[in-house]
Amino acid sequence: MNAAEAVPFERTKAYDLLMGLPLGAWFGWGVWREAPPVVAHLNAIANGTENFLGFLQFIALVASVVFSLILIALLFVRIVPRAKAQGIVPRLAAVLGTFLGTAFLLLPAHQLPVWLQALADAMIIAGTVSCILVILRLGKAFAIMPEARELVTSGPYAIVRHPLYVAEELGVWGMVIQFAGPLAFALLLGRLTLQITRTVFEERVLAATFPQYEEYRARTWRFIPGLI
Repeated sequence: MNAAEAVPFERTKAYDLLMGLPLGAWFGWGVWREAPPVVAHLNAIANGTENFLGFLQFIALVASVVFSLILIALLFVRIVPRAKAQGIVPRLAAVLGTFLGTAFLLLPAHQLPVWLQALADAMIIAGTVSCILVILRLGKAFAIMPEARELVTSGPYAIVRHPLYVAEELGVWGMVIQFAGPLAFALLLGRLTLQITRTVFEERVLAATFPQYEEYRARTWRFIPGLI
């Protein structure tokens, strides 16, 4: 390959890994942060002192750790994007939409009745497990920014175009129950707005890159079949 045919650094796997380092560090920090409570729950289970709600929280933590580890692994194996959305607005929407959910953890948690706390924990677990299943199907096409890496139209993507966001929202609603209040609902509304905005930019770049995307978009719903 001569100099004229050389691939620009911005289109290489090395550049893609470099851009993914902050994301990998973030999820790695999340795994490190969640390790002590996971160990504490394991000790309680081994000692026979873990209660029902504690066990649900343990499952939620393990699911979160697994999800983070999968995302870190995908950063190394995902394919280089063919195209990216241009401008700062698509990137801001992607970053804020991804990480605004962590702001719930800054709010004071409420002491809930056992049944309501169990419901919140179950929704968080269901949302996280669903995210794991969707992200495994997305595989090497995984991206945070609006990018066209590979067009995935099977599995959950055969039903709706953005199943990962639907799964994430299920877990977020569980957190809204836990942290219910004006700020929690404001965060929920802001996050929903950002996620919808993200899909607009993502679909634009996918439609511009993959000719078959318009046919796929015509036969699938964005989030919920028959509704939206």
